[in-house]
Amino acid sequence: MMKWLKWLSVVVGSLAALVLVGGAIYQAISESRDLARFPAPGRLVEVDGSLMHIDCRGLGSPTVVVELGLGAVASSWDEIHQQMAPVTRVCLYDRAGLGYSEPIDHSTRAPEVAERLHRLLGNAELGDDLILVGWSAGGIYAREFYRLYPERVRAMLLVDSSHEQQAKRLPASAGEGGDSVMKIARYLAPLGLVRLSGLVKARFESFRGPDELRARLIALYEQSHVVGTMLGESDAFNYDIDGDPPTSLGDIPLIVLSQGVPIDTSEPTSSEELEFLEREREVRVELQRELTSLSTRGKQIIAAESGHAIQFDQPELLIESIEELVQVVRSEHD
Repeated sequence: MMKWLKWLSVVVGSLAALVLVGGAIYQAISESRDLARFPAPGRLVEVDGSLMHIDCRGLGSPTVVVELGLGAVASSWDEIHQQMAPVTRVCLYDRAGLGYSEPIDHSTRAPEVAERLHRLLGNAELGDDLILVGWSAGGIYAREFYRLYPERVRAMLLVDSSHEQQAKRLPASAGEGGDSVMKIARYLAPLGLVRLSGLVKARFESFRGPDELRARLIALYEQSHVVGTMLGESDAFNYDIDGDPPTSLGDIPLIVLSQGVPIDTSEPTSSEELEFLEREREVRVELQRELTSLSTRGKQIIAAESGHAIQFDQPELLIESIEELVQVVRSEHD
């Protein structure tokens, strides 16, 4: 009996090892095929020993540089990027471990994000005046860049930006179960199990863009390291939104786009949940006003038909705001 059990354990262990090795090989081959099918649309530039992806389109100065939200990749803005490009040169980039940028061995707080962007721009020989666009968490990264390198920034556009104190000021919500799923997926992704599960494909079922772009985004998010990168980025960001008030932006031209779509009460909602949503909206409105006041030339625009992703819900507001800031910077430069 003991011999039989020992033999069975060896067989089970061997099969498990075979599955793990086979899954890892499958994942590696699939990633290689994906990147061959969807090569980086921009340039890969070395920063501190790793490659970072930056995609610049259009011509002219100042250069618009976009900082995206947590876990977002440059390719996700592909369509709006094409619409921005006729205005001036517009660059989107992938932070470390996202999109086409290689991962690094640690998560990055806002100061390091800004420092790496500064080195990326220098190594890519993009030395002209900048207009920073910060969407969601990207707003904090953009303001940190200004704090460290104010001489580079001539104007700023904040798109439903996060706030440096929102963790302590927004009402507490229930825990997010998605974190638990991602923590497990972090270890399953290198074995090809996330790819096989179809979780990433399911995330993009309602994607509104072209099929080819949808396939590209699925390929990027099915890379082995991406789940771990997203978790690390989120953990680091939790510290960035639980600190001191945002620093002044002086007198640079500033436009703040804020979501304004009414709270949806069409679905059955408890009075407690509705009260929470109303209180949350009230605080977010207050935080957006504070961001507008960071510059003596700040202006707020309420996107009445938009949720958090204003660039997708009302792209014309984003384009018009960039055009306005570009004209202001050019007129002041002449």
